[in-house]
Amino acid sequence: MHRTRNIYISLLLPLLSACGGKKQAPAGPMPKPTVSVYEVKPATFKVTEKFPATLTGNVIVDLKSDVTGFLEAIRVKDGSTVKKGQVLYEVDKSRSQATYEQSEASVRQAEADLALKKKDYERYSNLLQQDAISRQTVDQAETALRTAEANLAAAKAARARSGTDINHAVLRAPLNGKIGIATIRIGDLVTAGQTVINTLVNEDPIYADIDLPQSRYTDFNRGGQQFYLIFGNGEHYSHEGKILLVNNVVDPRTGTIRMRLTFPNPQGTLKSGMTGAVEIHSPAGSSQVAIPSRAIVELLGEVKAYVVDRNNVIQMRPVERGAVVDSMMIVRSGLQAGDRVVVDGIQKVHQGDTVNIK
Repeated sequence: MHRTRNIYISLLLPLLSACGGKKQAPAGPMPKPTVSVYEVKPATFKVTEKFPATLTGNVIVDLKSDVTGFLEAIRVKDGSTVKKGQVLYEVDKSRSQATYEQSEASVRQAEADLALKKKDYERYSNLLQQDAISRQTVDQAETALRTAEANLAAAKAARARSGTDINHAVLRAPLNGKIGIATIRIGDLVTAGQTVINTLVNEDPIYADIDLPQSRYTDFNRGGQQFYLIFGNGEHYSHEGKILLVNNVVDPRTGTIRMRLTFPNPQGTLKSGMTGAVEIHSPAGSSQVAIPSRAIVELLGEVKAYVVDRNNVIQMRPVERGAVVDSMMIVRSGLQAGDRVVVDGIQKVHQGDTVNIK
């Protein structure tokens, strides 16, 4: 048995020696990645863009009463176009009228008291000149007179307020516009300052709000654009719009800034709350630079492109994006004519890599 094991070991040792003595061939250099590039050339592009839009009236007013009472009369039909000052609704005046009459009685009482206090003061003043009364009594009479004057002023103010409540029981249109559907009917209780009886909207002109990426703010701040409204069915609105204002803050949740456009609406075709899209035609600039959209790389909030230099070495270049035209993206800064930008094979390259050009 020992002899057999010795023979097996004798046969195995040359094999192990041969394997251990064989050297592995050294690994060759990694092959260069192959990429496709796009050579940047200046051109002129006519930019047309669309942004979702929401329409809103230039004025939207909730019609509320200043007084509490039951709705007594409706003077206009729902959906009517009304003029400023036109009577719309009437609230029961009985409470306001009773308060006014009470205030009127308080005024008359305060006037009578003031007349009495005035006579007392004059009489005491004459007696003081004859040394027939003390100075203290005159001072007290003067104080009573001033108090009566103040009480009369307060009573008159209460009467005026009551009169205002009677006037405000009649709701008039605060401006020209169109009313909607009333929320209450005759006999319903109206609570002062709370119950919305109806809504009045002025929709000529009408506003269209769109949200722009904050990076595009300067593009639209230069002017020269044309704005068109498109309905959901693709139909274009007949009137052109214009910029009314741009909001003064950027929404931190979306990174957008709101622009408000104004459109004429003489026929009332457009309604507050409608949605659609605003199509923006920007003037064609000269010698613009654009690259295929797929060449843009977003990394940690930064926008870059891979540029191949004359030695075929990859350089990562920060760029500033502009509008998209078909499959091309206009680049406002970061690239110039003659640059070669990687469009295919981006995932295979890094800063400083040497590449082959397909």
